[in-house]
Amino acid sequence: MPVDVRALRCFVATATAGSISRAAEMVHLAQPALSLQIKNLEEELGVILFERTSKGVVLTELGQRFLTQAVDILKRLDYACEDVREGAKNPSGTVSIGLSQSVAKLLTVPLVRETLVRWPDIRLQVVEMSTGYIPNSLISGHLDIGVTFHAQSAAGLHFEQLIEEELVLVGSPGKLFTMTNGRPESLLSIPAAQISGYPLVLPAKLHGLRTLVDSVLLGNGVELKVIAEVNAIPELIQLSAAGVGYTILSLAAVREELQSGLLSGARINQPTISRPVYLARATTRPQSAAMSVILDLMASLVHGLVSRGDWPARQAQAYPRPGAKAL
Repeated sequence: MPVDVRALRCFVATATAGSISRAAEMVHLAQPALSLQIKNLEEELGVILFERTSKGVVLTELGQRFLTQAVDILKRLDYACEDVREGAKNPSGTVSIGLSQSVAKLLTVPLVRETLVRWPDIRLQVVEMSTGYIPNSLISGHLDIGVTFHAQSAAGLHFEQLIEEELVLVGSPGKLFTMTNGRPESLLSIPAAQISGYPLVLPAKLHGLRTLVDSVLLGNGVELKVIAEVNAIPELIQLSAAGVGYTILSLAAVREELQSGLLSGARINQPTISRPVYLARATTRPQSAAMSVILDLMASLVHGLVSRGDWPARQAQAYPRPGAKAL
């Protein structure tokens, strides 16, 4: 039933004052405007709330019953507003966050550090997990926030794209190209068609990274020689560094190894392979003040990492989000 807060406040003021004129002064409205609010409220409810007399107004029996509920509603609303204001000043509570291995490697330390400095009453729970499990964990309430590489169409979830990151082919030192001056853009490129000649160690087919690689490469007629399937990124890096095979990972995930010479790498073109990175949350549960500030902080941290070149990626067109500030 569309009864608005202003109408409730006008009703309570009129019942308390016993006079339209005095109530109008209390709520800082002109008398005709207040009278219209009361009239509209009575029409919406389909009852008479006041009896008009020469001395003012008197609540009817139904008006008296409604007053008790209206006062309680307004008190609860005022309390909720005050609680949110206080929460925004000093948010507290637990916020659980699901991150993939590659994202956790970049984001966990600055996220925990900044949270402890800014909001010591917020307790972070950072869980490293495959992004394929994150949406269901958000819906079930096991996670409050997740970072994913795919925006599912499932009801009850909201996805906000932050960046687009590039995938690269990597192998043992000397097999591909070196990164000069620590600059990702200094890596040379190979056509995607050439990847068919490399023995690959990739995640299993249900893994999000594998799904993306298969979609782009197989979709463009590139045959893949997969010699083993391993889902863990650290092990994929170790296997590539040891010369067991080559793998395809995000440039951000292997940047340190490329800089140190533990791996060699090549950018991929014709076509390139890139993946979006999303902040995800459930829309079926209220967003706490603590969760709200952590969402903003995560977006800000990602923006800052990309702007400084610490996370090789491109900003999404919609970024930065309104009100977000880079660190």
